Amino acid sequence: MTWENSAITIATLLPLAGALVIALVPRQYDKGVRALGIVFTGAALVFAIAITFTFDYGASGLQFQLDTRWIPAIQARYHVGIDGISLPLYVLTFVLSFLCAIYSWRVVPNPGKTKAFLALMLMLETGMAGTFIAFDLILFFVFWELVLVPMYFLIGIWGSANREYAAIKFFLYTLFGSVFMLLGFRRCSSTRTSAAASTRSTSCSCSSTRPRAASRTRSS
Repeated sequence: MTWENSAITIATLLPLAGALVIALVPRQYDKGVRALGIVFTGAALVFAIAITFTFDYGASGLQFQLDTRWIPAIQARYHVGIDGISLPLYVLTFVLSFLCAIYSWRVVPNPGKTKAFLALMLMLETGMAGTFIAFDLILFFVFWELVLVPMYFLIGIWGSANREYAAIKFFLYTLFGSVFMLLGFRRCSSTRTSAAASTRSTSCSCSSTRPRAASRTRSS
């Protein structure tokens, strides 16, 4: 693993690791939880800033790309990368999350529950950042769902007036959208599989025809 193909993966997954660490911290260490939120969002922001300084702004196409097998059964790959369009949105995600963590050092919305609030916020950060770098449909869907789950709880627990109604409405809209998106992804995957199988059968038939044609030529 090099900096080129691991930087955005580390930056994206650092907040998720932070959420897991916060979940293991006892609830009475409130200040420690808030400090961990700042540390992990700050560390991810440092990686994001380093990526902006090492990004080749004169080149076209994807950079910091990593493409490897992930779930072979459904032909899903862990394919991430970043370009000039997604880079500013990617960095902005880390900047806003870091500012939210700093604000949470002094103020946590009612009803408090600092540990759950910061853990969900870090999960949300990973999901948001992942949607900007995912170049596999199934991987994009995973990051997309990772955004929706913490958002539902953040709205429903720490939202303002009518937060329960807003959370349910958010859940229903995104649930239907996610179902249709997943069906579309599955359709694209099955179409791609059929096309690949058709290509293989065509190449096999062509290769089996060549020896027959050659034998006819020799016999004549």
